Amino acid sequence: MGVQSLGSVFVRVTNLENSIPFYSALGLHCRGIENWDPGRGATFFFALDHGGWPLLTLVESEQVQVLDYHTYCLNSTNVREMYRDLELSGYKLKPIEEWTSPWNHHVMFDVCDPDGHVINIIEVTPINAEARELSS
Repeated sequence: MGVQSLGSVFVRVTNLENSIPFYSALGLHCRGIENWDPGRGATFFFALDHGGWPLLTLVESEQVQVLDYHTYCLNSTNVREMYRDLELSGYKLKPIEEWTSPWNHHVMFDVCDPDGHVINIIEVTPINAEARELSS
């Protein structure tokens, strides 16, 4: 018994039709717009063979609270290519950062959705334990 995985992240947006193309450009797969009581929502899966989880759900709302920092990150691959594609599409991006911990190498950047929500996109590459021991 206990938590097994992340179920869903809910993000309030002002307009689903503006937000869906952005989240699709990140590589997420939209199930479609659903009418809720009240309002509307759009659910995204992280992979086509998702097994139902995890989800990112956009909730259309007149009131959206935007924070000036990211509240979640999305693990990604080919981050530099993704950055280039998002930049060419005109999305607001912060510069790519790169850093290494004793366990992983990280390449990441922040991007803003159409409402201004900051999302961290990160690629994490584990460092080989043997190479780490040789360098010590």
